[in-house]
Amino acid sequence: MAQRARRTRKRNTKKGGKVKVVIISIVAIALAVTAVFAATHFYKTTENNLEKSAYPLEYTDLVNKAAKEYNLQPALIYGVIHTESRFNPDAGSSVGAVGLMQIMPETFDWLQEKRGEAGKYTTEDLYTPSVNIDYGSYLLRYFLDYYGNEKCAVAAYNAGFEVSNWLEDPNCSPDGMTLDVIPYPETSEYVVKVENAKQKYIELYFS
Repeated sequence: MAQRARRTRKRNTKKGGKVKVVIISIVAIALAVTAVFAATHFYKTTENNLEKSAYPLEYTDLVNKAAKEYNLQPALIYGVIHTESRFNPDAGSSVGAVGLMQIMPETFDWLQEKRGEAGKYTTEDLYTPSVNIDYGSYLLRYFLDYYGNEKCAVAAYNAGFEVSNWLEDPNCSPDGMTLDVIPYPETSEYVVKVENAKQKYIELYFS
């Protein structure tokens, strides 16, 4: 009987050892899965934070106000600001464009006349974010209404009414309304940059 009991204890000990090994393996796998999940989450969070620092939300009150007033996507306004000035209100270009949305002084004067506000502001006022975002967004809305689609409007924001000449060229536009080809490399690259920035803003903040 004693010998049989010893054999039984040995078998139980072996079974207990196997159970412990299984439990340890399960715990190890669970810890490994948790570690992988945590590392992936950390990587995604870090990547997301880095992207947000490259595509920040600044002047949100002004952008949201303009978006609502002119029926524009906030992401489009952000895309233009990001492309034009990287959110530097004191930005100025070699050709004289000014401020966050890089508005030309003569365009600013023309827009003031269209709004019945001729002489209300000077070029210096374009360095004021509220004025610049308001008029830049108004100009975007104007071109959207004038040309009927975003690609043409964004192109016009960069090249002005030269877009009308491109639409009349069958090599650039098959239907006189949409642009398949933008013959100015600078404007072509500009449209791509604005649209890419807009999509990034949608992805990061508006989806």
